[in-house]
Amino acid sequence: MATLRPLSLSRFLALRYLHSGRRFVSVITLVSLLGVALGVLMMIVVRSVMGGFELEFRQQLIEGRPHVLMQAPKGLAGGWPARLEEVRQFSGVASAIPHAGGVVYASHGDAEAAAVLYGLPESAGPLGGKVRKQLMEGHWPAKADEVALPFSVVSALNLRLGQSVLLYSDRAVNAALSQYDLAQRSDSAAQRSERLAAISLRSNRLRLCGVLEGSPLGDLGVCSLQAARALFDLGEGVGGFALELEQPLEVEEWVQRNRSAFPDWQFEPWTQGEQARLAAMRNEQSMMQFVLAIIALVAAFSVMNVTITITTQKRQEIGVLAALGASPSQIVRIFVNQSALVGFVGSALGLVAALAVLRYREELRQILGRLMGAEVHAVEGVFFSSIPAAIEPLQVALTFGGSWLLCVVAGLLPAWFAARLQCADALRDR
Repeated sequence: MATLRPLSLSRFLALRYLHSGRRFVSVITLVSLLGVALGVLMMIVVRSVMGGFELEFRQQLIEGRPHVLMQAPKGLAGGWPARLEEVRQFSGVASAIPHAGGVVYASHGDAEAAAVLYGLPESAGPLGGKVRKQLMEGHWPAKADEVALPFSVVSALNLRLGQSVLLYSDRAVNAALSQYDLAQRSDSAAQRSERLAAISLRSNRLRLCGVLEGSPLGDLGVCSLQAARALFDLGEGVGGFALELEQPLEVEEWVQRNRSAFPDWQFEPWTQGEQARLAAMRNEQSMMQFVLAIIALVAAFSVMNVTITITTQKRQEIGVLAALGASPSQIVRIFVNQSALVGFVGSALGLVAALAVLRYREELRQILGRLMGAEVHAVEGVFFSSIPAAIEPLQVALTFGGSWLLCVVAGLLPAWFAARLQCADALRDR
């Protein structure tokens, strides 16, 4: 006659104690399963969506501007091809091209707007490819009298393709303002009038050939390198170099490693100006993980409550098992197996539900929008047209395993108390 091994008996009784009467699963067990499932669902969905937002934002930054912008102190009038070749030999550099540019003020009619303008050669390599992807209409500014401006600037100026726009470099504007300030501080009216008459603000007239999408870094425009040289008074020189790296996520380390080769230059990595926002995203994720950990603990406590309830209901049966010779460790295994089973099934249900929510997140967003009478639009300045999600298998596995382990640990305490029951006391209990 086959006999049940102690571990098999523990599993059998654990399954037996999880249902009540004619019900396959007791109500309290079902509530506990749902608690664990909801905890796992929230942890996986929230972590994936928040990680997706950060990843998408980083990707937009990487694809919206050069990985590193090297600016010479006063521009490079000559000899810059040799210096460019030197930069191309640096480890980790995928491409390097000359550039000229800076802040410009655009004017059309009575309207004015400001933008950052890049002057790039026609064969701009990977950086040119990134800019071309942002073209909403029109074409790349191949000629010296053409410029492509961001949509926000084009709208502010009420421009159309083919129309002319006046561009002023920030250097010219600042120089004119300095001359005006100096004139206002003149001792005599004649001297003031003479200095005011000497003020000239030179502009460059370019033709709008393309409209660019917005960027999370601001309003970025592009023109030919020749047009930028004329606009910023560089002659045949350049303002610096625009670099694309093989590992853009390691840009900070690359800058620190190579800054000494160009001590007087300014290095602008793609992260510059966005450290605060990226740090805020990381802090939000840390705080959200803390909150989710509390939710997981609450789910584990629900499993503990189930185990406490069952050990209270089964005191006489525990006494019978002890009278028949069951050891305390065998009794502990019964209720630990029960907690492990609830934790595993609940975590599995939560995992399946989380993957389903992430898979159909856009459809769910539309349904919720219709039910609430509002539509969710792209975030201004970040341009997320959909809800991003980054599902990391390791994080999902850790969430599943951690939730299951918490449930097992939560069942240990009531199981230990159940194993300490005296046989006579348990059998007298009514």
